[in-house]
Amino acid sequence: MSVIANRPFTPEWAAAFQGAIEADLAYRELAAKWTWPVALVIDAAPKLGYHAPVAVELALEGGRCQNAVIRHADAVTAPFTLRAAYATWKLVMRGELDPLAGVSRGKIRVSGSVATLLLHASFASALRGCPRAVPTDFPDES
Repeated sequence: MSVIANRPFTPEWAAAFQGAIEADLAYRELAAKWTWPVALVIDAAPKLGYHAPVAVELALEGGRCQNAVIRHADAVTAPFTLRAAYATWKLVMRGELDPLAGVSRGKIRVSGSVATLLLHASFASALRGCPRAVPTDFPDES
């Protein structure tokens, strides 16, 4: 059986990301007290096919991911948004950059309460492992 890799920030990739979150028992335990949706936004990168900022909005609650939806960045309703360039998200997806380190280095911009994110740092650390479980077809490598 072959594994299908999808471009990041597409509906197919978002569905696989949701599945990876749901399958991660460590995430479920560490994120049990997290109750807010989160959006991950990729900045426009026209040369890579991202002509406008795109978001994957994750309906996260109690260690579960109820839904993962692709939206235009302007349509995001999540109270927490993490926004970065393609190259930064690629590092995060490969496990080469911790999202909280990306925030502290200014590579990932946050809207929402940074204090709440830091209070639930274990949630963020657990979530960072989930994209690595998603087969991803990076457009700059195709």
